[in-house]
Amino acid sequence: MLKEITSVHYNEIALKGKLRGEFEGLLKRNIAKLTGRTPRSLSGRIVLDVVDAQMKEQLRLMPGVSWIGDGVILERNGDALNGILSEIFSSEKVKGVDLDVRRIDKTFGKTSLEVKTDILKRFGLSIDKNGTKLRVEIMKEAFIVNYNIERAIGGMPVSSAGRVLSLFSGGIDSSVVPFELMKRGCEVDLLHVYAVPTAAVVLKSKITENQRIISRVHPARLYLVPFHIFGLKASDINPRHELAVFKRFLLKLAERVAVEYGYKGIATGDSLSQVASQTLDNLNAISYGMDLPVFRPLITYNKDEIIEKARFYGTYGESIKKYKDCCSLVSKNPSTKVSREKIEAAERTLAMDKLISDSLSQMSVVDSA
Repeated sequence: MLKEITSVHYNEIALKGKLRGEFEGLLKRNIAKLTGRTPRSLSGRIVLDVVDAQMKEQLRLMPGVSWIGDGVILERNGDALNGILSEIFSSEKVKGVDLDVRRIDKTFGKTSLEVKTDILKRFGLSIDKNGTKLRVEIMKEAFIVNYNIERAIGGMPVSSAGRVLSLFSGGIDSSVVPFELMKRGCEVDLLHVYAVPTAAVVLKSKITENQRIISRVHPARLYLVPFHIFGLKASDINPRHELAVFKRFLLKLAERVAVEYGYKGIATGDSLSQVASQTLDNLNAISYGMDLPVFRPLITYNKDEIIEKARFYGTYGESIKKYKDCCSLVSKNPSTKVSREKIEAAERTLAMDKLISDSLSQMSVVDSA
């Protein structure tokens, strides 16, 4: 008995007690939808018939998957195990190994530590956390040897939480947010306010390219709303307050769309104190009185941490491409401390509710390809 497989492992789902089976089933359905193959459960593991490198890369970004690797299921005897390990070690010229042995079947005659020690002695290897990753699992009727192991996104499967609408500029931060929410089980759609002349121009930009990348994990609808209606009215307010008022407009606009289409929350790419509109004072002023929760998954991240995530998720290359961002059109010298009272006064001056209604009257919708 020897069968090559693709191993898909989860971690957080295993902690869900009586709901574990439900969440595992959802993850398997998501995997089946992505790969067109039927995943199988094996003592808390998910195995697939072998998939190619491109599909493995997509599985790495599937929420709920903690790691993915190539694997071999073989009969449970020492000679078969040593034969497979010999092939792996010789082909990779291994000197140090990050070896993990798991004894799922506790009736097996040796402990995990004893098996691990035997392998290291037999092949003259030492433990190296930066070395070749290898995992041996002792099942009831078989060994599974996992290699070429890659870290995945982890978390919970998409559709295990609820629907969230995420403000989306197409930049580095806002393109990371959907992945951070999806790994907590959310279905995420996008709201983009565009400063380019028409929605048709948006369709040829990084906005829809990053929508496409996000939709590899789960289909993301894109709502497009023009900026110019707000832009024409903005001259009526204090220029130093304009950026904070624009952010308030975005939140209230998103809330209106969210309520109409059944989203349970709104998300932004705010990172505390990164720019003027993201100071604690301004975040407080622009967020007060919202009926829906506002999620800020990047709030404590440094910029370099966000960039690292963007590279991992595959959005960084598109995010840094040139594009006319709405925030670049508002005040060049924004206040870092705009009070609620000043925001309220600006809302009255702009007739914010009508401004939002007029903007939404020109909204268009782009479903994922």
